[in-house]
Amino acid sequence: MISSLKLALVGALGLLNLVPVPILAAQGSLPCNGEKLPAPVNELLKSKFGNWRPKQLSDMEADDQQLWLTGPNNKECPGIAIGHFENAENLSYVLLLVPKSNSSGGHRIVVFSKDLTKDLYASKLLDHAEGQSYSGLVISKVGPDKYKDWEGAKSINLKLDGLLVEWLEKGALLYYWSVDRFKKLQVSD
Repeated sequence: MISSLKLALVGALGLLNLVPVPILAAQGSLPCNGEKLPAPVNELLKSKFGNWRPKQLSDMEADDQQLWLTGPNNKECPGIAIGHFENAENLSYVLLLVPKSNSSGGHRIVVFSKDLTKDLYASKLLDHAEGQSYSGLVISKVGPDKYKDWEGAKSINLKLDGLLVEWLEKGALLYYWSVDRFKKLQVSD
């Protein structure tokens, strides 16, 4: 009797391991709290975007969380990308910002970079949306390489990092620096 009870308990516990559960414990290890941002960027974020914060894994629906956590950027924050987006000497910090009070109430994609002439950080708004925002919107850095648009009609060779703005399972844009401004290329439909 006891051995069959033990067997049933072990079987039930084994089945629990098969049930998909959102992995929110990993959120604590993701750098979404601004620790990787320089103090001047954090100060600029607070002063210019006080009601906004970087998007976090917990802002995403369970399916989108799973896609992010099993993808190539699973150790990164879906709302912060750090790279040499504008020049090879200085890092730039791109934030996918969502409202603090309603994470699905729109978004802002903002680049924070050092103004080389003044040795201060400045912000540039790359994209924004008001109202409802898609849960699966994420950003990530891509390295220098050759990239083609989704139709294969246009290609670019990046010498610096690029910013991938992706709507998981829907489409993606690549933002890249060209001469004195960001341009974009639709790399997925």
